[in-house]
Amino acid sequence: MASRSKEMYKVGLYLAKFGQVENNFTFPPKELETKSWTEAYYMFYEKLGNGRSVRTFENTLKNTRDEFDSHFPKTLRIGWLDKNGKPKKLIKNAAEVLAMFNSKSQNELWEQIKGNANLDVKEYVRELEDLASIQDSETEYSGLRFNSKTEGGKKVIISVRYERDPRLKKQALKIHGYDCMVCGFNFEKEYGEWGKEFAEVHHLIPLNENDGNKRETDPKTDLAILCANCHRMVHRKKSTTLTIDELKSKLND
Repeated sequence: MASRSKEMYKVGLYLAKFGQVENNFTFPPKELETKSWTEAYYMFYEKLGNGRSVRTFENTLKNTRDEFDSHFPKTLRIGWLDKNGKPKKLIKNAAEVLAMFNSKSQNELWEQIKGNANLDVKEYVRELEDLASIQDSETEYSGLRFNSKTEGGKKVIISVRYERDPRLKKQALKIHGYDCMVCGFNFEKEYGEWGKEFAEVHHLIPLNENDGNKRETDPKTDLAILCANCHRMVHRKKSTTLTIDELKSKLND
């Protein structure tokens, strides 16, 4: 599991110390322009996720905030306490961040961390929640099949992790629609409102062919819309990623 960076601790400190208090409820700091803590955590996922799933990142940042809460009793949150009811001792990185930035004003600390925030995240919370659900199902699937040594899951997980920038997924769905490009399956047609505006997004060029290099992704030409079944069939063999046409040719009439 990825360790927490000092950048994450700075964000946790900011969230803990400068949360807004209204009618005995605590809300995210005013700079984030949201009343939702989930949205506040999501804003930092793209820059600070470091390979974590959406759900893991959300929990990690929340726990980071919790660690600092007990050091700021005026925020109304109790935070983590030791057996004597005192603020729990912080680990080294957290303690160093607290010592370095505790005296900073809200604006000064915001200037330190705002480069890691994406305030536009409110526009695609649905995509992040869908991604979190897919990642959860992949984790459960991998756990169930861990001892069977079957091939196929690894590339799917890599693809899902890359889609942690949900703007690409949203753009691809807007361009291509929600019908699977292989079998034509549409989640809304099958599941009604529950399946509305849902589909999986597939990278036509496997990400492991980048040799670790970043590349621009064009949602019109580089991404395809697939149902869950076809997405797994595309990646079924570890050494082979089928093209859309190749998988179409394998469909039974």
